[in-house]
Amino acid sequence: MATFHLQGHRRLYIHNTLDQGAFNAKSAIEKKLLEGNRDGIGFDYMSCGLMLAFTFEAQVNFFGNRILKPWNHYQRWKGKVERVFEVLSIEFDWSKRPFVSLWKMKTFRDTIAHGKAFEQDLNEDVEGASIDEVRKAFKLKQAWESMMTHDEIMQAYDDTNEIWKLMIEKSGIEITETIDQVDIVFTPKG
Repeated sequence: MATFHLQGHRRLYIHNTLDQGAFNAKSAIEKKLLEGNRDGIGFDYMSCGLMLAFTFEAQVNFFGNRILKPWNHYQRWKGKVERVFEVLSIEFDWSKRPFVSLWKMKTFRDTIAHGKAFEQDLNEDVEGASIDEVRKAFKLKQAWESMMTHDEIMQAYDDTNEIWKLMIEKSGIEITETIDQVDIVFTPKG
């Protein structure tokens, strides 16, 4: 068995991997739509939404770690986001784009992460113009499905990227400082 001395520095940032996951899911959606193939597209929307939620929180943690010492990665989402935005002088309104998309993806992520069972007994006569109208009235879909429309996901993708660029701009750091870097020398000992 050999012994090696390692010397150097490494920076590994999960936000890059998560962002690539969101891009891959978005690309899969676009390809399926282009080809007229919707097989499993709901799972692609779900994957993209989850990756966007995780990406943004990881980006916030990246900046929190860079500009706010000490940084608590485990503090509540809204508090840490608002803290980072405050330090970066980013004015935000959770009811308007692009910020509302971030909130929606966080809500979607929580809905999936804390999946709650729902059961209901039904035994009643219902009037409606059509079966589709009755189905809509009873909300037979899962709660998260209404959050995963094409427009919501594509808007969230664009908005997440817009906020990331804004955070980089306001921070004054170079984009290259946000990517993984490994600069380590391995030297055999003995």
